[in-house]
Amino acid sequence: MWLKARVQFWLALFSLTVAFLPNGASQAQERKLLRVVFVSLSWNSELPFRAAMARGFFKAQGLTIEPILIRGGPLALAALVSGDVDFGSIGGAQAPIRSRARGLDISIIGSVSKRTNYTVVGNKETRTIEALKGKFIGVTGAGAFSDFAMRMFLRNNGIDPDKDVTLRAIGGTILRATALEKGLISAAPFSSEETVMLLRKGFPMIANLSESLGIPQSIIVTRGENLERYPETSKRFLKGLIQGLQLARSNKQEAIKAGYEAGLKGDADTVSRSYDLYSPGYTSDLSFAMEGMQLMLDEDIRNGLVDKNMTLDKVINDRILKRAQEELKKEGRLNP
Repeated sequence: MWLKARVQFWLALFSLTVAFLPNGASQAQERKLLRVVFVSLSWNSELPFRAAMARGFFKAQGLTIEPILIRGGPLALAALVSGDVDFGSIGGAQAPIRSRARGLDISIIGSVSKRTNYTVVGNKETRTIEALKGKFIGVTGAGAFSDFAMRMFLRNNGIDPDKDVTLRAIGGTILRATALEKGLISAAPFSSEETVMLLRKGFPMIANLSESLGIPQSIIVTRGENLERYPETSKRFLKGLIQGLQLARSNKQEAIKAGYEAGLKGDADTVSRSYDLYSPGYTSDLSFAMEGMQLMLDEDIRNGLVDKNMTLDKVINDRILKRAQEELKKEGRLNP
């Protein structure tokens, strides 16, 4: 009886101790090293992360970030689903939406951009939106984000993408630039860095979609399991990233300096001029451009790529983001 009483006493004491720990027993489950997958080394998608790494915003949250490059959204999502990486920065919401619609455990938890990080560049005879009619326009491929972005851009400007122009699948940025220079296409969407190089060669920029097309291109994803098992880690990750995003958005000189310090490459003039093109598309706090994301979902439903019963609330999880934003506000670290 005496031994049983002592065991019960220590069990009760242990239970009380755990109950009064700051974060309960779950604190022991939180993680400090996070693997984050990127699909591109472009400045516009990586700068907020690199700024947060260089300026210690993740470190202040008790986190170490290991960046992983995997070309292509589907491969990056596969690494995420398999558990090889913890979070991902993906170009466009379509791949995560389609993955979630197929039953994969993918959640969109933040948006680095509120607009599309492309420009539309024409050949030397095609300099205006009106001049696009009747022309060949290059995109990565049918159903790719560049294809979707061009369709939305054309419709917004009174051009029917199925009747007034011909969208031609060319491939990646380098292939589209080559096709433009050889006259195989009259225009195409390009990243800001490639745009600067084309402008130097005398090609005209017809539109900057970072200023005009409200479709988010750079989004943050993770597994739903991560949000449930590691809510504190997820929140701290988002807090660090928001601070990096604020720096990238508000202080060009300091942000670019941090990008170089964190390993980004590029000649100074191209990096500076590119920043002026893509920075207007950044969000202030990872909030979602819901209208643009709904357009993406509607387009996929219209094309039969996603079930008509799919809704954004099935793939977007803003619970942890709201907590991160609220804590930064209370700490005086969230700029208006």
